Amino acid sequence: MRDFERSTTVAIGPDEAYRFLAEPANLPRYVATMTRAQPEEGDRLWVAAEVQGRHEEGNVRFHADVSRRRLEWGAGGPAQYGGWLQVAAGDGGASVTIHLHVEHDEDEAEINRALDETVTNINRLLSTT
Repeated sequence: MRDFERSTTVAIGPDEAYRFLAEPANLPRYVATMTRAQPEEGDRLWVAAEVQGRHEEGNVRFHADVSRRRLEWGAGGPAQYGGWLQVAAGDGGASVTIHLHVEHDEDEAEINRALDETVTNINRLLSTT
């Protein structure tokens, strides 16, 4: 099992940043591997992603806590992964931290590449939102 984390600072306020990042329709716009996110009943999403050359789809837990500006997600079964995204007030903007936990030995280089690309996407999108 491994944990990965990235942080970045964006120029917009934390509430505005959180609203954008918490909207399921925006997930494929910034999560590097995700191609689809469709809300389902309760705290569930149907997601599709291109992961290490494979197309994967499935139902995942997705919880948005507005009061803490925090997103939490996870999937059981063979994937067994989870994580969180936290938005906090920062110097003149917002600080965004992404934490990912994987249960199995995954390709560490690919996970790092995807997290780096996700942070780049967040910076790009939240500088023009």
